[in-house]
Amino acid sequence: MTFGNFAYHYIDWSHDSIPGETDDAGDTFDHYGLFKNKAVNLGFTIGLNDYWNVTLSQLIGERCMEWQGPVDDDIDSETHGQSLTVHHRTECSSSDFFNDEGDQIAFGGILGDTRINFRYLLFNQLKGPGSRLFLGLGLDIPSSNVITESPWKTTDIDADDNPVYTPHRHFYLSDGVYKMNFELQFFKKRIQFPVFWGGTFSFNFPLNDSKYGFRPSKRYELSMMAMSGSTAFQKIKLGNFSLSSIGPTLTIGYASRSRWEEVGPDGSVVIVETPNSKSILYVPGISILISSKNGGGFGINITRGFEQYMNENLSDIKEKTSIYGISISYRKVLDKRIDWLW
Repeated sequence: MTFGNFAYHYIDWSHDSIPGETDDAGDTFDHYGLFKNKAVNLGFTIGLNDYWNVTLSQLIGERCMEWQGPVDDDIDSETHGQSLTVHHRTECSSSDFFNDEGDQIAFGGILGDTRINFRYLLFNQLKGPGSRLFLGLGLDIPSSNVITESPWKTTDIDADDNPVYTPHRHFYLSDGVYKMNFELQFFKKRIQFPVFWGGTFSFNFPLNDSKYGFRPSKRYELSMMAMSGSTAFQKIKLGNFSLSSIGPTLTIGYASRSRWEEVGPDGSVVIVETPNSKSILYVPGISILISSKNGGGFGINITRGFEQYMNENLSDIKEKTSIYGISISYRKVLDKRIDWLW
C-alpha cells in the first residue's frame, strides 16, 4: 500500500510580555502572530506475512511565523528583521538562522524525521462484523533540520534584574534525536451506526539527547473515530468518486516537559526545563472518506484544536492559541506480491 497525507495548520497565538522588553514608547507589549504549518507525509506499507507488516514514511514540511507584534520600520536586522523582540520575527523553518555573533542557531530545510514502524495483527475478524487489534513498534530517525541552543538561553541580567536574551528561533522540523514509538490500535466493524469505530493509543519517547543538549518531550496520544456506513451515501458521486462515510474524530495529546543542557556562569552544565513545553491538546474534528473506482481512497479531516499549557514553573508564561487544521490523505492498495517474502 502506498499513501500520502497533506496537513495544514493555522495557529493564531499570543502570550504575555517578556520582562525587560519595551516598545518605542517605553511600554511593555504582548507577543502575538500567526503560525502556519504545512506538512506532507509520504510512505508505503509492505505485508511481510499474514501477521506482520512494515511501514516506512518520510515527513516533508515547512513551518512559518508571521510576527504581528510591534516593529520598527527604520531597522532591518539580519537576525531579527524589524521586530522589536529577539524572540519572534517573520520567518520560516526552511531558512538558516544566525545570532548576533554569527553562530548558526537553526539549520533550515524541508526534511523532517523518517519513521519505520512494524505492526503485528493480534486479532482480526476476516469477514463481517467484528474486532481488529494491532500492536505497533517503531523508530523515528532525525533529520539535520534542528536548532542548536535553547530559545530561553539567557546571556546577562539587566539593571532591573530581568534576563537578557539573544536572537533565537523557537520552531524547527526535527528534535534531532532518535525516538521509539509504541502504538495500540483497536477497531470494530458493526451492522448498526456507527458502522466502524475505534482508536489508536500511541506513546513516543526520546532515546537520547540531541548533540546540542536537547531532550524533547515524551508524548502520549489517543485518537478516536466513529464512521457511518456507506450505503446511504452511494448516490453522492462525482465521476469515479463517491462519498463513502462521514463521522466525528477526537484526538487528545499530552506532552511532558522538555529540557536543555546549558552552561552556567561558573562553566558547569545545568539542566533547564523548557517553559511552556508541558501541555494537553484537545482536537475534535470531522472526517470524510471518499472512495474511488480504481481501488484507492481519499480522506478529508477538518479539525479545531485547543491547547492547555501547564503553568507550573515561574518561567512559564500565559499563552493562548486558536488552532485550525485540515488534512487530505490518499491510500491505494497495490496488486503486487513480493514472492520471496511469502
